Amino acid sequence: MRNKIVYLIMAGTIMLTGCSGTSAAGNTETPAEIAEASEPEAEDVETNSEDEGFMPDSFVDIAAGKIDFASYDEVLSYLKKGQGYAYVKVKGYDGDILAVTESVYTENNENHSIDVALYGEKNGVVNDFGNAFSNEKEYPIAIGDGIVFSCYTNNYETLFINPDVDGFMVKDYIYGEDDGSGKLAYSGFLRKTNDFDDTVDFTGGEKEFNEYWENYKAATPINFTVVE
Repeated sequence: MRNKIVYLIMAGTIMLTGCSGTSAAGNTETPAEIAEASEPEAEDVETNSEDEGFMPDSFVDIAAGKIDFASYDEVLSYLKKGQGYAYVKVKGYDGDILAVTESVYTENNENHSIDVALYGEKNGVVNDFGNAFSNEKEYPIAIGDGIVFSCYTNNYETLFINPDVDGFMVKDYIYGEDDGSGKLAYSGFLRKTNDFDDTVDFTGGEKEFNEYWENYKAATPINFTVVE
C-alpha cells in the first residue's frame, strides 16, 4: 500500500488520493467518520488492487489502465480534448508537479478546475501523488506559497508534500458546521510542518477561520492549458 494513502487516511479525511472534497458543513461526524462515509463503493469506482477500499484511481490512471508512468509526457499522452494540464511548484518537492484535470471551466480568461490530480516523480517513476477537490466553481483549486488550496464554503483545506516526498498530505483542515442554533462551530487540525507530531487542534471560531481563509484568497488559481 502506498505511503501517501496512509498519510491521508491518518489525517482524518479522504481527500487527496481519495481525500477531501467531502463537505463537513452541516454534519455532526468527525472528519474521520466523514471520510469513511464518503468512501466510494467498490462497484462505483475503479481502484488499484493494492489500494482496494482506500482510494479511487485518477482519471488518467483509469484511462491508462495502470498507476505508474515513465514520464510526465506519458501522463499527458492520455489526456483527451477539453481536458487540461499545468505545471506547479510545491514546497518540499524539487521540480514541477504536474496537475491534470478532466473538468475545465473558464473564468476571467483563465482555465480553472475544482477536480485536480497531482503527479510527481520519485526514483524514476511518475504516479499520482494525490487529488484535490472543491465542491464549488467559485473556489477553484489554487496554489499559494507552494501550498495547494482545496477550499469551498465553510471548508478550508491545504495540502503539502509528505515526509517521504512521494505524495501529498493534509496540512490544515478546518470546517464549520451548524451548532444547532443556526450558528457555525468550527473544528479541524493544523500543521506547520509535514510531521504528524506537529498536529494541533483548531480551537478558533469564525474570526480565526476567516483569517485562514485570507490565505486562500491570496492564492492563485491553477490556470490550465486545455488540450485541443
